[in-house]
Amino acid sequence: MSDIAKLQKLVDEEAVSMGHNRDPKIILLFLLEELGETARAFLKESGHKESNDRIVESYKQELGDVFFLLLSLASSRGINLEEQLDYTIKKLKTRTLEDS
Repeated sequence: MSDIAKLQKLVDEEAVSMGHNRDPKIILLFLLEELGETARAFLKESGHKESNDRIVESYKQELGDVFFLLLSLASSRGINLEEQLDYTIKKLKTRTLEDS
């Protein structure tokens, strides 16, 4: 089992034990929310957004939330993220070679 598969399994088990909703549509909405929070925190930390009380976590911490939800979403749909990552890397390499 790959490290990514192990992470997906761990996240899936944790999400179930915490009683998280396993509906992929709900997970996707939470993922989008966390992406927004990540962007907001990044803008604050890079000096492009004023500080406010709504931004309490660093963008690095928010990325952890995004990663958790991405793994959770993939698991809820039975998607092997390692296979999909391999596909994407091959696709990008092909595009890079074609653009050269």
